[in-house]
This record gives sequence, C-alpha cells and structure tokens, in this order.
Amino acid sequence: MAERVAVYGQGGHSKVIQMMLNDSVDQQIGLIADDDQAKVNEQATVKIVLADKLPDYQKEFDSLIIAIGNNEIRRKIAGKYQSMQFATVIATTAVVAKDAILREGTVVMAETVINPDVQIGKHCIINTSAVVEHDCRIGDYSHVSPAAVLTGNVQVGNNVHIGANATILPGIRIGDYAVIGAGAVVIKDVAAGSVLVGNPARKIK
Repeated sequence: MAERVAVYGQGGHSKVIQMMLNDSVDQQIGLIADDDQAKVNEQATVKIVLADKLPDYQKEFDSLIIAIGNNEIRRKIAGKYQSMQFATVIATTAVVAKDAILREGTVVMAETVINPDVQIGKHCIINTSAVVEHDCRIGDYSHVSPAAVLTGNVQVGNNVHIGANATILPGIRIGDYAVIGAGAVVIKDVAAGSVLVGNPARKIK
C-alpha cells in the first residue's frame, strides 16, 4: 500500500512536490495543509485542511512533507510538528546512490544526481538537476538550488542556501546560515552567516 503523505503548503514548491507524489508508485498525496483558513476545502478532490488542525487528521496520512522553500520557515514548522513522522520524497527521475543517506523530510527533485557516500540532513531541498558528488555532507534545513553542483567532499552546514547554477569546488566547507548566490563559483571555505556572490565568489556580507 502506498504511503499517504500530507503536504504542508500550496505554493510553487508544493506544486512540484505534489507532481512528484502523483508520479510515485510508493507514495500518494493524503491531504494538503495550509495556514490560510480561506484556502481550506475539505470537499476538494484532495482534501485541504487548516495546518493547525493537522493532528485531528492523523488517521488520514502516514507522514508529512513540509513543502515550503524557505529554510527557516521549514525549520520552525518541523519543530512544531516534531512528534509526527516525516516523509522523504524523491523524484522518479533522480539518480541516488544506494549508499547515500537522506534523512527525514528531505526532497530530491527531478534529474538530480546524488553520488556515493553522500549524507544529507533533515528537511533539505536538493532541487532540479542539482549534482551532489561523492563524499559530500549537507546539514539540516539546507537548500541546493536548481543546477547547482557540489563537487567531491564538500561540507555544507545547517540552514545554508546555495543558489541556482552555483559551483562549489572540492573539499570546501560552508558554515551554517551561509548564502551562496546564483552562478557563484566557491573556491575557498565560507564562514557561517556569510553571503557570497560572483566568480570567483566573494563575500558581500
């Protein structure tokens, strides 16, 4: 029987996750949760409920996925519902090494490649066509944007955002809450809380 997944959120990121679940043979959408009372619709084909009422509907889903792109909001929601089981959702077209470790709540989107001996933390987003090479480590609540490339043995902290088409060279360490701009090429370690842009990437904050 397919795992019934409750999807938290109805924005753009949620649309992609819903598509992934609709394509899956092992998972299906159980219901959708939203913070906006005006969007609640229990008569819809897929029931939409108020997020605060999720515990009342636990018999209708097996796990929860937080379909919110913002790292910090995702972290806060995960804390609020920490007693629930979280899903891990992987697109059917993603390539994930058998020995890769993906922790709860993480989403791996279409055409992504995750190579051997990779470890990815809780509630991360590995977005469309991203590449996470061998021996990389990614902390909790981080987001690797579309077409970004983490070359071998990159270490990424918690709550990190790596922009679209960014490239992180081998062995680089990126501290917690760092932001790497779109298209940046990171050639040296990044301190926690830093914002880097450009090629080669330079600190602007």
